[in-house]
Amino acid sequence: MQVKTFSLTVKTSSKFQSIDITEDVQSKIDVKEGVAYIFSKHTTCALIVNEAEKGLMSDYLEWSKKLVPPEGEFKHNVMDNNGHAHVISSIIGNSRVVPISEGKLDLGTWQRIIFLEFDGPRTRNISIKVIGE
Repeated sequence: MQVKTFSLTVKTSSKFQSIDITEDVQSKIDVKEGVAYIFSKHTTCALIVNEAEKGLMSDYLEWSKKLVPPEGEFKHNVMDNNGHAHVISSIIGNSRVVPISEGKLDLGTWQRIIFLEFDGPRTRNISIKVIGE
C-alpha cells in the first residue's frame, strides 16, 4: 500500500467563485486502486462533488449567499468581515473522499470535484492524500 500527499494551488479571482478542479486532482493520482482524500487548508471555502454545469456552478454560490447572507450580522466581522464565509464553509465542508478505480477518480457520469470560494480573491492550498496500490 502506498500513501502519498500532493498539493494543489487554486487561485480565485472574485469573492464568490466555483471552480471545477477534477482534472487537477486526477493529474495527481498515481495508484491503480484506492482513495483520494481532498482537503482544503482554509476556513472560508468548501469542496463538493456535484455536476459542473454552468447554471449549477452559479447556483451553488447564489444559494450559499441566500442560506448565509454576506450582509448578515456576524461577530467575527469585527476582525475580518468574512463571518458568512466561515459559516457557509462549515456547513458545506472542506474535504471529500473519492474512490480510485483503474487509476482514475471513480466518479459518476456527471460528478466533478468543485471548489467553492466564499472570501476571494485568494490563493488556496488543497492537500490531496492518495492511499492505494
